Amino acid sequence: MGGLSWDREKVLRLLIVAIASASAIFGTVFSLAHGVSAVFAFLYLLPIICAVYFYPKRAVLFTLGLSLVFIGLVYFLGGLDHTLIAISTAWFAIFVTLAVVASSYANGIVEEKARILSIMENTLDGICCIDPATLTIRTVNQKCAQALLFSRNELKDEPVDRILADTETLRRFMDEAREKKGSARCECLLRQKDGGLIRSVWTPLYIGKGAVLCSVVDMTNATVADEEIRQTLEDLERQVRERTARLEQMNEDLKREIIERRRIGEVLLSKKDTDEPGKDGGKRP
Repeated sequence: MGGLSWDREKVLRLLIVAIASASAIFGTVFSLAHGVSAVFAFLYLLPIICAVYFYPKRAVLFTLGLSLVFIGLVYFLGGLDHTLIAISTAWFAIFVTLAVVASSYANGIVEEKARILSIMENTLDGICCIDPATLTIRTVNQKCAQALLFSRNELKDEPVDRILADTETLRRFMDEAREKKGSARCECLLRQKDGGLIRSVWTPLYIGKGAVLCSVVDMTNATVADEEIRQTLEDLERQVRERTARLEQMNEDLKREIIERRRIGEVLLSKKDTDEPGKDGGKRP
């Protein structure tokens, strides 16, 4: 029914349930009117199953109503046959039990699907839903598909090795996610549609029976930023080393200049001391 619009699909579902129910009721009337009592109860299984499949939240009430119609027809048209009434009462209990069990299971599946869709639509990260048993992609959100240069439909139900080369890493990640209840983390390279590679980090968001919902964060830009930061730090460290070397050279030059000035001063003082006795001796008679 995936190709039908929602309104047409809704009408078609109602028609299927109504036709199946009417067939079961008319079959019951015909069987009881002609004394056939061994088959007609099985006719009610089809509308009950259809109701559970199409309307899991209302299936129990529908089944209860249909079962009351069934038991009412038996009472009015069965000629008060005690055996038939007992068998029909047992079928009544079977119908209701079947509806309760099946609808509870179906409601669980619907709620799980709703949680998955809510996470996929409301998160800002890329999301990929993987079937851990077959390692196939159940669905991805728009951001994840755009990062991989695919459309969402192109990746739906595709094997995960279409975007991931190392499937063993992903399988180990799935096992670890189930064991650690979501605290696992996996880094891997994803293959884009044009053959490019992007670095990604996977973390589990939701772990169900047949699906693991993972956050897929593109770390390529972060890697580039880390490289730019590392390069900047290296440049700063190089500049500090060069400036330190220049300061050390200037310090050495100053030391040599001070030593030279002291030496020149000592030479001048020594020369002055040697010249002064000669001057005094020349002035005496």
